[in-house]
Amino acid sequence: MATIQEALAAAVRHHQNGQIAVAARIYRRIIEIAPDQSDALHLMGLAVRRAGQGGAALRLLARALRLDPAMAEPRLNLGNMLRDFGAGQGAAAAYRSAIALRPGLTAAYESLGGLYRGQDRPAEAERAYRRAIRVDPMAAEGHNGLANVLQERDALDDAAAAYRRGLAIDPAHAAAWNNMGIALRGLGRPDAAMACHRRAVALDPYFAAGHSSFGLALQERGCLDEAARAHARAAAVDPGFAGGYANHGNARLNQNRLDEAIAGFRRAVAIDPAGPDARRNLGMALLVAGRFEEGWREYEWRLRCKDAPTHAAMPKPRWAGEPLDGRRILLHGEQGLGDALQFCRYVPLVAARGGRVILGLPAPLERVMAGLPGVERFVSGQLPTDAFDLHLPMLSLGEVFGTQMDTIPHRVPYLSAEPDLAARWGERLAGLARDGGGLKVGLKVGIVWAGSPTHGNDRNRSIGLAPFARLAAIPGVSLVSIQKGPTEGQAANPPGGFPLLNLSPDIRDFADTAAIMAGLDLVVCVDTSVAHLAGALGVPVWVLVPFAPDWRWMLDRDDSPWYPTMRLFRQDQPGSWDNAMDRLERALRELATHVSHTRTGASDMPILAPVSWGELLDKITILDIKAERIADAEKLANVRREREALEAVAAQADTARPDVAAVIGDLRAVNTTLWEIEDEIRDCERAKDFGPRFVELARRVYRTNDQRAALKRDLNQLLGSELVEEKSYQAY
Repeated sequence: MATIQEALAAAVRHHQNGQIAVAARIYRRIIEIAPDQSDALHLMGLAVRRAGQGGAALRLLARALRLDPAMAEPRLNLGNMLRDFGAGQGAAAAYRSAIALRPGLTAAYESLGGLYRGQDRPAEAERAYRRAIRVDPMAAEGHNGLANVLQERDALDDAAAAYRRGLAIDPAHAAAWNNMGIALRGLGRPDAAMACHRRAVALDPYFAAGHSSFGLALQERGCLDEAARAHARAAAVDPGFAGGYANHGNARLNQNRLDEAIAGFRRAVAIDPAGPDARRNLGMALLVAGRFEEGWREYEWRLRCKDAPTHAAMPKPRWAGEPLDGRRILLHGEQGLGDALQFCRYVPLVAARGGRVILGLPAPLERVMAGLPGVERFVSGQLPTDAFDLHLPMLSLGEVFGTQMDTIPHRVPYLSAEPDLAARWGERLAGLARDGGGLKVGLKVGIVWAGSPTHGNDRNRSIGLAPFARLAAIPGVSLVSIQKGPTEGQAANPPGGFPLLNLSPDIRDFADTAAIMAGLDLVVCVDTSVAHLAGALGVPVWVLVPFAPDWRWMLDRDDSPWYPTMRLFRQDQPGSWDNAMDRLERALRELATHVSHTRTGASDMPILAPVSWGELLDKITILDIKAERIADAEKLANVRREREALEAVAAQADTARPDVAAVIGDLRAVNTTLWEIEDEIRDCERAKDFGPRFVELARRVYRTNDQRAALKRDLNQLLGSELVEEKSYQAY
């Protein structure tokens, strides 16, 4: 008959060979014969744990330790079990007691480091891993664990060195190769990183995270099909790996293959419903597709992602859209300046629900938002919690208001330039109107060629100054630099020396940029905050958009539902701006040719004809409506030019008087109604529908025109017009 020690040794061999059930039968038999055999109790606990019986495993380990409190290994394994059950404090105590019993037990330091790392206690984790390395410099897990901690705090050079030390000891460690590849990608060494990722999946073809990391490396190099295949392989080897599906979705989203992207994100969400990154990316894909209702809802998960600047909970309740009844609401920025410029359009709507709006945004936006209706206060720093009652991140306004494609608050302008500031910048721009002492007829075009270098997609959206040289060569076009940031210095010495008025050094904030735009005919820019500012001001703006666009630009359209005066010029393939610039250049040549034709000869002299104040203000309200509803840049330029000329005359009247302003508002509303009636009449005409609806619309035309005539007459009386327009029609 075998001794207990012989039986125990046989059970351990079976245990190590993965024959857990066989080992458990032997452990159980030993315990029946010798109930106080602490080693058998300890090892039986590990076997039971492998079978998913956590409670029984803990009881067996506790019994073993009562019998032999001096055993270190059971304390280490008890700590691992407690860690897996989420009992972090108990796990740490078990690891420390194991170390106290055996200071040379390297695995206890490594496990303690892993526990602290999972608890986001990097300094303590680093100390534990360094202690493991001091105890045993040849312990690969200590080096790899230390490297993981260093990588998570962006000490990438030190992390890569630690991975190398661990891999020198254990060159078959697939996870370490994979993690070193991630560190090298962060250090901008893509070739070395790619080699590491290839090595990781070669060592372990069933390493799902390794395949997905390899896919991310391919994605960063623009190899999107290969990247998608790598992510698909990750999901195939581990169908429960949510990251594989999510990354496959990202690869397809970068190819504008929305259906596949959405399917990948949905699969990731089904596996891990609480994973914020996949849900945020699902939201963005749905918004790109124009599926706003679900898109806004899923996009709210961005606030739970680790890279969200506002992921910390606010100390006050979040607004859900209910009536505010005079309460103070803080609308705060969370991402870029462009997002704030886009979503500040909702401020008047928030104020209309009874809110006293406080805007919490960066200081460069303060002056340009000073005239935004509904803003009670602007803050750019910390705000005491007793200064507001509710809060909302600005990009959540779309979800709160239930914004759909046809309900986007798209009326522009909703921001305006300061008149005095615009006049001062206009004097600088006037220098473009002279060429050798004579008038130079043409377009003043503001340009921006780069966004913020810290933006995650900047390498895809920024284009550089050199491609704009071809625009400077177009007859009748004068370029103006309104670029800010690290690349603005390029304007001082344009490539090839092309002519460029450089206003960049004197621009202090967005109020200056807005004032400059008031004197420009067109803005041409990359996808950056300037595009949003121009759109908010109602200035014609042409935007160069990357192949895989930001969600707000959607796909397969050259206009924007957010900005009526915007035109989009999209890349037709990733990384190449040639075709987009060709199309933009052709469009600008056509616009410049049209403007030069309409401004030449004696007909370009202004027509000076006296009219009544009512007639003049009526015309201006019609031009206001056209500026809101016409998207074509060429037509908008003409509308804006005519409106500016008429407003210069109207400035002589006291139109700011409350009684006068009220009548002008009523006149604008009547002219808007007439515009809409005419649209409906044209719809009937197209449908050949001349029935009761057509008759009713025709009758509304003369009734509404009578209201219009009465309001014009009221303006003439209020302003003491010497000329009075008269109407005389048969009664009806």
